[in-house]
Amino acid sequence: MYNLAMFNLHDYSIPVSIKLCDFYFSDESHLLNQLENVHGVVIHCSADENQNKVLELILSIKRRFILPIWVRSETKNVISKKLNLELGVLGNFDENVTNEEMFVIIENTLSLVHKKENEGNVETKMSNELLLNSLNFSIKAPGKAEVSLTRMEFKMISLLASRMNQAFTYEEIYKYIWEDEEDTDSASKRYRTSNLAFHIRNKLSKYSMNPKMLRTVRSVGYLLDSNLESDKLKEVIELTS
Repeated sequence: MYNLAMFNLHDYSIPVSIKLCDFYFSDESHLLNQLENVHGVVIHCSADENQNKVLELILSIKRRFILPIWVRSETKNVISKKLNLELGVLGNFDENVTNEEMFVIIENTLSLVHKKENEGNVETKMSNELLLNSLNFSIKAPGKAEVSLTRMEFKMISLLASRMNQAFTYEEIYKYIWEDEEDTDSASKRYRTSNLAFHIRNKLSKYSMNPKMLRTVRSVGYLLDSNLESDKLKEVIELTS
C-alpha cells in the first residue's frame, strides 16, 4: 500500500483494487511537513490557478525530498504543462484521463519505483524471521502481509533494528533520519520523531503486526522489541549504489 498526497484535488475516488492510500491537503505548509510520510504527490491545478504557484510548490517539494510528482491539470496551456515536466513532474493528467486511469498509472509507477528484487529467495531463506527489506522499504513477518514504508519510516525502523531491544534517544533518531538538518528545538525533534512512530504503528496494526513492537521508552526515545513479533529481525538486503 502506497501513501499518496493529494493537494487541492476534489471529487475523486480511488478504486478498492488499487493499492493507494490517499491523504488530502489544502494547506501547502501542511503538505510539505508530511512529505516524509508519503510515496508520491498529486497536485490539482484548476483552469484559473496561478501557474507560478504550482511551479513554486513543485520546487518546494523537490528541495525537500525526491518524490514522484504528478499534476492533475484543467488548463490546456501547453507551455504550463511543458514547464511542469521540465521541473521533473512525471506527468500531466488532463481531462482526457479519468481518475481511475490516473490512479492506475500512479500505482504502476510506484510499484516500479519500489520493485522487489529476489523476493522469492529472500522469503525462502528467511521464512522464520521478521524481514526488513531496504530495496523496497518494507517490513514483513512470516505468514503476514508485507508492509510498505516510506523512506523516513524505513530509516527509523532500520536504525532501531541495528540495536534490538535497546533504546535510541530522540536525538539519535532525529540525527539519523534528518541528517544535516539544523534544528536545535528539542520539542520539534521529539514531535517529528513521535509523528513518524505514529504512522509506522498505524501501518503495523493495519497489517496485523503488533504495533507495540515499536516501544516508547518514556522520556528517552524508542526501541524495537523483538519479543513481541519474532526472535529475530534482520535486514536481508543491503541497499547499494
